[in-house]
Amino acid sequence: MIVKNLYFAYGDKVIFDDFNLELPCGEVVCIMGASGGGKTTLLDCIAGKHEYRGEILYGQNGAGDSVGNRIAYVFQQPRLIPSMSVEKNIDFVLPKSMSKEQRRNIVNDVIQKLHLDDCAKSYPANISGGQASRAALARAFAVESDVLLMDEPFKGLDIRLKNQILEILTPLLKDKTAVFVTHDIEEALAVADTVYILDREEGKGLSVAGREKIGIPRENRDVYSEEISRIRQKIFCCLTDSKIN
Repeated sequence: MIVKNLYFAYGDKVIFDDFNLELPCGEVVCIMGASGGGKTTLLDCIAGKHEYRGEILYGQNGAGDSVGNRIAYVFQQPRLIPSMSVEKNIDFVLPKSMSKEQRRNIVNDVIQKLHLDDCAKSYPANISGGQASRAALARAFAVESDVLLMDEPFKGLDIRLKNQILEILTPLLKDKTAVFVTHDIEEALAVADTVYILDREEGKGLSVAGREKIGIPRENRDVYSEEISRIRQKIFCCLTDSKIN
């Protein structure tokens, strides 16, 4: 997927002006940068929630139509429907054309993969924050999608819960095209194939200030290794130099 010559503004505030980014198919790309910099706006443009100028091209190496592509979106808040159980929340996003048996099989599959068996019949008000986050991820993985967008899906969770969910999520991202916005370097190091850091020059829109490719397969990464420590330090230095405010 390629973002090409993107222009978007909120009134007089320009967020993107001739912005370009390559998001390889079958890879997880993490987008980082200071708060309020436009990372969520980028996801919204990819999802078609904003009108913009420029092109967002899907498919292998950006070859393909920019219309009609299937997007799954995991927001900062789980956005579960309060009047539905966890399993009904997942079933709700599935195409109505599917048979009951197809829907049941898909729901049961993602419930098992996201370790939600113990709360499948529960309502959102009666589950923990970690369970709600996993339920939101289950909805996204239940639907067939070409691109998975994740906007700080673990925001507000403690480190223990976050690490538990990352451990569950990591194998599910294999060969998945995903764009993951986060402020957490450890999250990025756990799931990303490539990390982009966005920054802004005075009076201009966002641009790419840094890019780090992580060439180690997710399942083989040692967060204490010399290579990962080197990448962590480079990302940290780039983030601390950010001019976004």
